[in-house]
Amino acid sequence: MSSLRSLLRSGKMATISGVTLAVRVATIIVALAGALCVLPVNAQEKSTGANDGAAQESWAEPSLSMSLTAYVWFTSLSGDVGVGGLPPADIDVDFSEIFKKIDWFPPPIMLAGEVRHDRIAFLGDFIYLGMEGDGVSHGVLPLTAEADLKTMILTFAGSYRVIQNETVDVDLLAGARVWMLDTNLTLTGPLAVRQRGASEAWIDPLVGMAGRIKLGGGFALRAEGDVGGFGVGADLDWQLLSTLQYQVDESITLQAGYRYLDVDYDNGGFLFDAALQGPIIGGSIHF
Repeated sequence: MSSLRSLLRSGKMATISGVTLAVRVATIIVALAGALCVLPVNAQEKSTGANDGAAQESWAEPSLSMSLTAYVWFTSLSGDVGVGGLPPADIDVDFSEIFKKIDWFPPPIMLAGEVRHDRIAFLGDFIYLGMEGDGVSHGVLPLTAEADLKTMILTFAGSYRVIQNETVDVDLLAGARVWMLDTNLTLTGPLAVRQRGASEAWIDPLVGMAGRIKLGGGFALRAEGDVGGFGVGADLDWQLLSTLQYQVDESITLQAGYRYLDVDYDNGGFLFDAALQGPIIGGSIHF
């Protein structure tokens, strides 16, 4: 795969095999997980040094926290997909079909992480998902459509906690969402079959807000929303996420909820105007 810089310069990425993609993604994930595991150890070592500087001591205090979350998003898909000048197709993957429509090799990968110190935090979210969908392309003669989508979504942001007390936390955040899509579209009519494939990459700046309310008994309700695009990448890119959390102990939190992600991107004959939505379950490890 070419570098992300060349992807964003050209607006397209080279089509790569799923296996190669999985290997590279796995390498990134292992590196990130290793960094998250090493950082707390380094912080602890710094805190034990009598001659450490004040700044090092501050970041080694218990207010520094990190978390790594693995989750599964059972997402459906609906919207318009267009490739290489073919008429746009209305693609729909119903929630009841997702286990048959998801590409299981390479498997879906969904991870999120956060590093927080006091009111300031840095967070990231990574999704890789392959999916097949059916639909129709409307016209004088309606055509049946099949779409094969391989999607990578990387969201990263910084946040500042504007409200913090024993019951409620509220964060304001700003960052970006990187989209990388590899799409193949096949239209079938009574006289011919037309097929096109293309890859596209773009970055959407975003702003948002997240809040958490403690309900007692280890339970909490968390909600997050963001909006972006603004014509920089997509015309519009927004999501809503709500989860019910249960803190098993100081190190483990379980969560379940619902996520809705919508994007409207159109560039040079490549169209992806679709909504992904569905229930989400996961677990977090806190360091």
